[in-house]
Order: sequence, then structure tokens, then C-alpha cells
Amino acid sequence: MFVSALILFLSVTAPSPASAADSPFCVPRTTQPEVGLTLISVERIDARTQMYAFRSKAVGDAMSDGLVRVRVILPADYDRSPGKRYPVMLHLHGTNNSPSTWPAGEAEQVLGDNDVIFVEPDGGPAGFYADWYGTPVTGGDLFNGPVPFPPPAWETFHIRELLPWLDKTFRTTGRRAITGSSMGGFGAMAYPARNPGVFVAAGSFSGAVDLDALYPISPVLISLAWDPCIFGDRTLQADNWKAHNPVDLAAELRGVSLFVASGNGLPGRYDDAVSAVAGAPLEILVHQMAENFVAALDRAEVPVTTWFYGNGTHPGGTTRTRFYDYDDLSRFLPQAMSALNRK
Repeated sequence: MFVSALILFLSVTAPSPASAADSPFCVPRTTQPEVGLTLISVERIDARTQMYAFRSKAVGDAMSDGLVRVRVILPADYDRSPGKRYPVMLHLHGTNNSPSTWPAGEAEQVLGDNDVIFVEPDGGPAGFYADWYGTPVTGGDLFNGPVPFPPPAWETFHIRELLPWLDKTFRTTGRRAITGSSMGGFGAMAYPARNPGVFVAAGSFSGAVDLDALYPISPVLISLAWDPCIFGDRTLQADNWKAHNPVDLAAELRGVSLFVASGNGLPGRYDDAVSAVAGAPLEILVHQMAENFVAALDRAEVPVTTWFYGNGTHPGGTTRTRFYDYDDLSRFLPQAMSALNRK
């Protein structure tokens, strides 16, 4: 079935007709995303951590219950220092994960005493941190389930709804860093490139930082395994793919303190028998993406710190492989805090 779908996909995308043509798989967006965030509930997780639930005009009904959630971990001394302001670090989760994928206590332990407000927002099961090109003609997909029309606008939610709410709700300095795991690693590099001046530091942890890696493998994987309407048809909407691809946006990241981490796909210190098999192919792919991205940064003369740590498969939220992410965050934190605290 996958082979026949792949043949169909390639047969549609192989020619190069005018880029203005609509994707045959999608009902294209016809209006700009709306903006409006309404707080519905707050749940206290522990002394430092709360989960907020919102209705978002940008995302609409993309989530199964119509709500988007954001977990906020405050610095250890936030309540004891009422006159103090703090920078913000967003962490974008991976495919089929959520703001609660990392147990709160473990995340707090990794953050330690760093003076930063750590924010983990919903990004959809496979929302890919973009304002979607359109809604599938089938009405949904395997990962996201039903997809509304207008389609979800995840970038608008995070940049134009969530960030202003954070600055209004908490004592922030206005300086921000962003990190992401897997799919979130894509967003962690795409958002700063597409929104200049919003973030001063960005870290990708086993991130999908090249949408065209091993072409056509990555575009086919995104379009068939996740959804064909995130960026539209790879040929017909080629400009939209390039406008989101970190490799094509490398020069736009100049001035951002960058960090890129990846394993090589071989079993490592946190792998068990299942993850050693299941997580290997994806980490091999994202490692190639990381190398392509770093090469693009080098060509654009944009500095980047890399941590290609050798053996390790793709981090998963429900297994010990999430500790690869924790190691990446621990490595990135000093660099990020230096950028966040720079005057």
C-alpha cells in the first residue's frame, strides 16, 4: 500500500507545472489565520509547574477536544523574587507527543536553578509548526485525525498568540530562546528564521531540520506519513516548502545563537531492544538532516555549535530514549542562558 501511494505521490509531483496551481490533495487556505486566545482552565502540577488550556482562533478545532495546552515551568525563585524578571525558553515537542511528554519533575531537574521560564506548548500530533497550506480533501489524516477548515495555524498560535500572552502574564524580560525535539527541532530553527528578532538562541535536538533530506524521501515521508497539506504539494507549492525549510533559510539565522544535536542511529546508552530497532531509521535520517543544515549554515557563514554525540537512536517520549533530549538540553542551557542574559 505504501509503495502504491508513493508511486501516486511521485506521479503527481514529478512534473513542474505553474507554481500557482493548487495541490490536488488539499483544499487550500483562503484567508489569513485569525488571532485570539481564550484561557479556559489552569491545573497546578507542582510548586513550579502549571498546565494552561486555551481556545485558540489560530488553531481552531484541530485538537480533539478543541483546546490547546501549554505547560509552564517557573524558575525556582520566581515566587520568592516578586521584583525580578526572567527570559523565556520555548520547547517544541515531537510528533505524537504533547506538553506533558517530559515528566515535570524530570524537566525541572534538568533546568535546575537556571533563571528561565520554560514553556512547553501543544504543537498537534503532527502539526509541524506551520500555518498549514490547506485541509486534506479526505478531511483528515492518520496522525492528526480530522483536520478542520480553515486548517490549523500553529506558527500563528505560537508567535502571535502565545508569546504576547506569556509577556502579559509573567514577569518576562522580552528575551527568548527556543528548543525542539524531532518535529519540534524543525520548528526551533524555522521560527527564528521566519520571525527575525523574536529569539536570541535556538537549539535543535534530533530535529527534522531539512525538509528535502535524501530527496524525495523526506518530502514523501512528511506528505504521506504525516499530511500532504502541511506545506502543500512538493512541486506545485515548492516556494512554500522553501519558505519553511531551515536549510533554505540558513542565512536568516545570522545573529541567533545556534545549537544542533543528533545521534547516529546506532544503539546507545539509553536504548533498549525495542528502541534500538524502532528508533534507528529515523535518527539516521535526522542525522543526515543535521549535517545538511550545518553545511548550509557554514555556506552562509552563520556560526553554530554542534553536538553529534555518536551512538543513540531517535528520542521517544515514552521510553528512556527521552534522556538523549535531556542531555541535549543540558548541553544547550549554558549557551542559551548566555545569549538570554546578554545586555
